[in-house]
Amino acid sequence: MKTLANERILPQELTNRNCHASHCLPLGDGSVYAVWFEGTKEGNDDVCIWGSRRTPEGIWSAKKQLTEDDGIPHWNPVLLKIPDGTIFLFYKQGKPISRWYTMYLTSSDNCRSWSRPKELVPGDVGGRGPVRNKAIILSNGWLLAPASSEDFLWSMFADISKDNGRTWAASERQNIFHQGETAATWYNRLLDRSPLRKKRGVIQPTFWESAPGHVHALMRSSEGRIYRAESIDYGQTWSRPEKTELPNNNSGIDAVKLPNGHVYLVYNPVDKNWGKRYPISLALSKDDGLSWTKVTDLEDGCGNSELSYPCIQYEDGYLYITYTRNRTNISFRILRP
Repeated sequence: MKTLANERILPQELTNRNCHASHCLPLGDGSVYAVWFEGTKEGNDDVCIWGSRRTPEGIWSAKKQLTEDDGIPHWNPVLLKIPDGTIFLFYKQGKPISRWYTMYLTSSDNCRSWSRPKELVPGDVGGRGPVRNKAIILSNGWLLAPASSEDFLWSMFADISKDNGRTWAASERQNIFHQGETAATWYNRLLDRSPLRKKRGVIQPTFWESAPGHVHALMRSSEGRIYRAESIDYGQTWSRPEKTELPNNNSGIDAVKLPNGHVYLVYNPVDKNWGKRYPISLALSKDDGLSWTKVTDLEDGCGNSELSYPCIQYEDGYLYITYTRNRTNISFRILRP
């Protein structure tokens, strides 16, 4: 694994402001576009989506605010380029998180200009479309967006578009419970305000397709491990999520499949619920996620470090990675496997 770039997107660390939840997209011409949310603090009403372009020569442009400050927090931008060249920028809006909804912008000139925002699914509450990680284009041409619900019980699902993003249909939702537990028992505990009054389950999946219709999902969880589920019908139905060998600190993960079938995953190898968010590491699977080998720690961290919420993309032999660096900057890597 060779590192070709190890950079920070912002020229200086933010002061009295936070940035988080970055996403990136290689644009096919040697340039890369990155987005994130930024404001005084995550969830504050001044948080908006920002972006920057990296030239083929490796120069990041001055950051640009992409969404208007409308007094409502914006969250979790996600980029997607579809075959006709249109680029979508999806993001969440609203609070609390369980009541947010999904907005989107489009660009027809490789992220140089953007449309006015529109609601992805009018009237939706809870968030449709991609919640945190990239949507993928399936072998049959459908768009498959990794989605989740963060109400009382966290659950994963997929959002499917058969018409290049004009309309979306949600799959069934899947959750996890300990043996003998049901959704009803956990809901009652929440109402009783017992010591177990904690949101639990799986959220923020990341997808890849290994064969026509066979889609794999890895998920962030509250259980100290990354969970896994599969679909054999293009994401319309899913197996019950099962625990993997991979540790998870209840923080974001992201994976990408290469043309040779290898899958790379960026994650924090920490097995404590709400544990520390470092180091941030890269792992490899050659058997569609059944087993994993850690390749390297991208960054170690220490003390109060936060190295989190990665995005990983692949284009023309290179891996492109962004992640939060202490909420004061966004780190960017280019790796050659």
